[in-house]
Amino acid sequence: MELSSSRYRDLEVLLTEHLNYIVLDFLFAYKHSKFSKFINFAVFIDTPMDIVLARRVTRDFKNSSVENILYDMKNYIFQGRRGYLEMLKTIKPNSDIIDVGTLPVSEIVSIISENVG
Repeated sequence: MELSSSRYRDLEVLLTEHLNYIVLDFLFAYKHSKFSKFINFAVFIDTPMDIVLARRVTRDFKNSSVENILYDMKNYIFQGRRGYLEMLKTIKPNSDIIDVGTLPVSEIVSIISENVG
């Protein structure tokens, strides 16, 4: 898990600013050796994989061929699912808050906001 140099520099620049919060969407949270020192609060949004997959297909493959969609589904079977299961085992238990990803976005934001600060 390598954080790209440019992303790392971008984060370092943000840290020099006097900001109250920096919100990052990053899969590995505290488990990323180079990145974890910058994290004060990790949220795991626990969304069932069937919903994640359905959202991704409807969002990312609107104009794709059936072949592209099938290729991606095969990739999910052999790699994506394994990664998701690993996150449930390692990232979820090490998060500060676990949120239910089936809730409406406004409710998720509200729950996270109540727990930050």
